[in-house]
Amino acid sequence: MFGIARWDQLILTYFLISAVLVSQPITVLAKSPDIDFNLLYRAAQLSNQAYDGKSKIIADLKGKSASVATPGTADVQYFIGYNDKQKLQGISVRGTANDKNWSLNKDTEIVRDKKAGILMHRGFRTAARTIYQDVKSRLKPGYRTYITGHSLGGAIAAILGIYLRKDGVKIAGIYTFGQPKFTDAAGAKTYENLPLLRAVYQNDAVALLPENDGQGNKSFAHIGAAVNLLKGPYYAYAPAAQTLQFSQGSFGKFISQVSLPDHKMKWYLQNLRDKLKGVKRVSFKDREQYIVRHKYGSGVDTAPVKRQYNFNHHN
Repeated sequence: MFGIARWDQLILTYFLISAVLVSQPITVLAKSPDIDFNLLYRAAQLSNQAYDGKSKIIADLKGKSASVATPGTADVQYFIGYNDKQKLQGISVRGTANDKNWSLNKDTEIVRDKKAGILMHRGFRTAARTIYQDVKSRLKPGYRTYITGHSLGGAIAAILGIYLRKDGVKIAGIYTFGQPKFTDAAGAKTYENLPLLRAVYQNDAVALLPENDGQGNKSFAHIGAAVNLLKGPYYAYAPAAQTLQFSQGSFGKFISQVSLPDHKMKWYLQNLRDKLKGVKRVSFKDREQYIVRHKYGSGVDTAPVKRQYNFNHHN
């Protein structure tokens, strides 16, 4: 999760240095799977919950078994909830909430990850490895495992999914919201079958970033299928191969449409609540007909400590 003012500066820089011809959205005609929007909404609730303090997280889980931790120096909080009856466990990773987290976002150098065997965004990898080392001892063997997160937390959640799956953990699903890119095209192809579904609300700017390693040497790309959340019951869907195709250089392609307010958990939650009443799929070619324009700053948490960074909390 990224800071409003700082993302403004970054996006302005892209506008100034990118002499880009705006391309039209790619039409997606591939068959979409049956998306469980009830499960996706629950994952969004858990992603939002990760921004709360430890005591509130425990209280809100209403007595269910849970573990909350903020390991290492990255200062990224996560929690695990357990359902022993159904042998399920869910990991939720918080997005950006402080300067240390923002430093991770800015560390866009691409480095090779030996465990995954692919190149990764160094900042996201650093945080993911820290949580991975901590979470291993907290997982219950044999349980089906869900992982979720918003923004920075989404990138970490996806990397955790790769690590844990390689360890033999039963990954039932990875659901991310406004997740930035963390690998290149080769990495995306390697893990195209990762059980990852990225939810992107309308024209969420953060989901299109980062473009490259800051030196222009390596371009980032997205792993996994994506569901584009549009107004009311409408959504668009792209399978992993298609998202890989248009995620490279995506900020430049959609530069006239990007929106910072669309990154807020407020809108993700509200939109998914609407979809519990019923859904209708549309093509990417027609998606702009189903966009709601939000005013800048609407829905942001007004608490002084949180105002600079947080897009969370829908209250």
